[in-house]
Amino acid sequence: MPIYRDSVLAPESSAGLSALRFRRLHEGTRIRTAAGQPLSHRLLEIWERRDVLRMLTERGLRQKYGGSVLGYAWSFLEPALLITTYFLLLKIFHRSYPMYPLFIGSAVLPWQWFSQTVNSSTTTLRQNRKLITSIALPREIYPLADVAQKSIEFLLSMPIVLLVAWVYGARPSRFLIAWPMVTVFELMICVGVGLLISSLNTVVRDVQRGIGLVIRMMFYLVPVLYPLARLSPPVQRIYSYNPLVGIIETNRAVWFPAYWTGWRPVYFSAIGAVVMLVLGVVVFTRLERSVLKEL
Repeated sequence: MPIYRDSVLAPESSAGLSALRFRRLHEGTRIRTAAGQPLSHRLLEIWERRDVLRMLTERGLRQKYGGSVLGYAWSFLEPALLITTYFLLLKIFHRSYPMYPLFIGSAVLPWQWFSQTVNSSTTTLRQNRKLITSIALPREIYPLADVAQKSIEFLLSMPIVLLVAWVYGARPSRFLIAWPMVTVFELMICVGVGLLISSLNTVVRDVQRGIGLVIRMMFYLVPVLYPLARLSPPVQRIYSYNPLVGIIETNRAVWFPAYWTGWRPVYFSAIGAVVMLVLGVVVFTRLERSVLKEL
């Protein structure tokens, strides 16, 4: 049976969103959001509710930065402190590369975008259960809002790389042209992973602990602290199957073209982005009824 819900939100819900604004968006409407609905209809619903997606994204940013003294300055301070930590740590072990803070920063930021998206998407459906059970909205909006928030934070943190590059007098290489392309690939991966993890963790709670272990392990299996070029050719080929490798290597090649190993990892990034996006959409749609039962 299709699921129908009235578009009513209790006044001043614990989620912190304005009931009046939601009523204005949904007054007099009913939406079918049952599993099995054609994908085109679901995409149309999400587009029609883009104002809600924007509101949820703004809410997430306000919750993270609104109560702090420094506010959005944390978008610069967090990656700066992380870059400094890795720089000092590897200096202690006498392992470094030219312009190492820039070397690290250009790879850490795209990695953080991915890892933070995974961490926040894992619990997003449970955290928004009151909204999900009160308002007729496409459930995909909630993990998409997390992805949008982390994407904005990623863009806000990019000036720290530009600042470090300015300090060293570094100039971007020809691979700057490829940066928007791999950024789109990472956005697709984040959307797919967000949909996949948020639905799986709602049905099987063990997923959250497993994801934490996988993320920590992946950090050392992705060339963030070292270039792919320093690995042997057979190992490079194995690494290239990881879609994040091509993205991180391209980000680094913008400033360090000498470490470029070719387009093979980028091809797998493109393939992985499409596969992950499709997988996330399919799994989220199939598990939607089970998710609603758990909530």
